[in-house]
Amino acid sequence: MNNGGEAADQMVREALQFSEVAIKLTALGFKNSLAIALAYAKENPKVRGKTSLDRLLREGKEMKIIPLQTKDLAQFKAYAKQYGVLFASIKDKSAQGEKIDIMFKAEDVSKLNRIYEQLGYTVPKKISADRKNAETRRQTPDPMLTRGKTMEDIDPRTSFKTVAAQLRKAAARSAERAVNATRKEER
Repeated sequence: MNNGGEAADQMVREALQFSEVAIKLTALGFKNSLAIALAYAKENPKVRGKTSLDRLLREGKEMKIIPLQTKDLAQFKAYAKQYGVLFASIKDKSAQGEKIDIMFKAEDVSKLNRIYEQLGYTVPKKISADRKNAETRRQTPDPMLTRGKTMEDIDPRTSFKTVAAQLRKAAARSAERAVNATRKEER
């Protein structure tokens, strides 16, 4: 009977050691996640509103610039915070303080269009090319000059269909090789 009591004590000790290890690992994970969050907060302290030009350029994303009247800057700042737009203002020296340029990430264009509308500015319309008049990759020249010639004679670049067919053939060959290799390994 004494052996049964010792075995129970041993199991209790192991359970306590296991829970101690689990608590230490949980605390360590929590500490590391807090350290990561703090480092991220220090690196990117601001995600909306006005920031410095250097900070905006450090992100390495495509930027856009729009003009704005100086008198509308305070209202623009409020809307930018509301819509989550990070921007930098650049003073336009040629306009003697009447205008400033706003630099922002190109991905925020739709948000800036909405802010522009709310401030009473007109949003420029995007000009799209007419699809029928757009130039295609292979324009056929004057038929009288090309009579008897193939498209490859006129435009030496390989067509998409040819490239796609070559890629399909290469994929089929590599798949066939893989099947043959697995068959050889099975033998």
